[in-house]
Amino acid sequence: MTSRQAIIQVVDDLFAPDLWERAVAVVSQKRWYFGHSSGGGGEPGFWKMDLDGDADVDALWAAARGRCEELTGASLRVLRQYANGHTYGLGGRTHVDDVAPGHYTLLHYPMARWEPDWGGETVFHRNNGEIALAVLPRPNRAVLFDARIPHEGRAPSRDYGGLRVTLAFKLGPTGAST
Repeated sequence: MTSRQAIIQVVDDLFAPDLWERAVAVVSQKRWYFGHSSGGGGEPGFWKMDLDGDADVDALWAAARGRCEELTGASLRVLRQYANGHTYGLGGRTHVDDVAPGHYTLLHYPMARWEPDWGGETVFHRNNGEIALAVLPRPNRAVLFDARIPHEGRAPSRDYGGLRVTLAFKLGPTGAST
């Protein structure tokens, strides 16, 4: 990492209610496919929905961009956007999203409801593997973080019978290649 402090910033109520409802509607569509993984393989996989070019998701980024640029101090653009879905027993592996400085991930939790007993945290790790922070999903919560920070999406508990969803915006500096 560079000498600049790595960013992990939790933002509650990221979107206005109408945009948040659009996010919930997008991830409620029947566009999911199974078999996505968190990098290294060896896991059973989880659900994914590709959202590049989706007008509703583009509108979400347009609304969040200023806040993300303020927090990072950089001009940013979306390199990829998609949703991940985890069910009981199908969490992700610890991974980094990018190794390049100046790259970030914005994760948004577009669920209409979430109970703390359902688990499903996004867990951030220090380089030695210790847990640095666990972010519990909440409706309309987001977390913006340096893409070099090791993290994992944990599966929900058996008490939750649905899909724990994150909407991911992979961000790079304006002018970065995809």
